[in-house]
Amino acid sequence: MPLHQLKPSRVLGIERFSDFGQFRANEVLGLGTSVPLRPRDFSLSRAILPLQDGLFVLQRAFARRLDVDVGTDHGIGLVVPFCYHSISNGREIDNSTVGVVRGRVPVKCVEEHPNTYLMMRFNSDMRHRGWADYDRGLGFFRPHDETMARLRATILNMFRLAAEGNDPRQFEALNRPIQETLLACLDATLVPADALAARRGSFDKHRGLIARLDEVVALFGSKPLYSDDLASALGISVRTLQTATHAVHGVSLHHYLRLKRLWSVRTQLMTGGNGLTIKAAALANGFWHMGEFSKVYKTIFGEMPSETLANARYFADATLRF
Repeated sequence: MPLHQLKPSRVLGIERFSDFGQFRANEVLGLGTSVPLRPRDFSLSRAILPLQDGLFVLQRAFARRLDVDVGTDHGIGLVVPFCYHSISNGREIDNSTVGVVRGRVPVKCVEEHPNTYLMMRFNSDMRHRGWADYDRGLGFFRPHDETMARLRATILNMFRLAAEGNDPRQFEALNRPIQETLLACLDATLVPADALAARRGSFDKHRGLIARLDEVVALFGSKPLYSDDLASALGISVRTLQTATHAVHGVSLHHYLRLKRLWSVRTQLMTGGNGLTIKAAALANGFWHMGEFSKVYKTIFGEMPSETLANARYFADATLRF
């Protein structure tokens, strides 16, 4: 999806510049000095999306020399490439790497061609999730192609939804589920599965932790399941919960919780009354992208959500007739 296709809304801000004299740098990851390599071909577009726990800027920049102290005084900053190539501090950076910065780092960068990338600034330092375990500096992470593709797709879906969001209060209600999906993708990018391998002899401890997790999930009832909330309820870090889930079930925490949320939706569809809608059941359980939800639901249960609901209503009507 080209960035120019995004439209401003009451949720999503759009800035476009066709004259370098009017250009203003964005402060999401630090202000710097830009010198265009081809001033006559100058063009820049950016989409600005504030969410509950951070600020996200999707940008297509111009060919330039950039001198910047990149980073943030609080939290953590990330750069996800979409179409990208540069020489930064003498190192070649391309589409395959996600940049993560703690504190501020001086960067001298040459971008020979226009680049498209997402800049993220989270208010939290995300240490509880096991991201980028260093005090200060700029690190680069190279995920598997599938992981990077899923991360990019989630980002684009976020911005598409925001471009359609003309009710800020309605979009605000989706902040947590949107961010949970994004966090799951970033967990997979920055904390690969092999880093979650449990130490020998700790399996019983992890199995006990997962048993406690299942008890907490049951107490949550129909409330959406978010990793931060569950870890807090258990008095542990998200990273520890991720490790336990992987050790006991061989899947990511996100996958495990998604299955539980899917079963919750299915239960509602099988028992809900005539006023229940698929969208309402999905949103109530933290699913915000309806196309992705329907695809995953069919993969797990072998039928579309609409089929589950239709069958439930058919049998309910048949029971009433008899």
